[in-house]
Amino acid sequence: MAVTGMFYSFLYVSDFERSKKFYGETLGWKLGTDEADVAGFHFGDAYLIIHRDNRPEGERAYGGGVYLATKSDDVQGDHAALKERGVKVGEILKQHWGEHQFYFDDPDGYHWSVGQHVGPS
Repeated sequence: MAVTGMFYSFLYVSDFERSKKFYGETLGWKLGTDEADVAGFHFGDAYLIIHRDNRPEGERAYGGGVYLATKSDDVQGDHAALKERGVKVGEILKQHWGEHQFYFDDPDGYHWSVGQHVGPS
């Protein structure tokens, strides 16, 4: 296999406009793709696509089974900025493998981590 990285992440969302506002305005990620049912956001060297969920009500499920980890050059600053913008963030954890990280959930319950490698503890 000659995989070299992640092309993009794709999430179905329950309220497209709410999620578009969360990722674009609250998190401050740059809107790239902007279509009726699809929006894409640049953040660092990554790309996130959200899609309006048009499946029947009983077939919808959000948040569970997905964990998205991002990297940061300033985990303290990102933590403070998101907290200031009203995002419920967890405390910064100092992991024994040398990462400082915190967690937050998007409006659909998708679980995100923001981490910074700081070296061995």
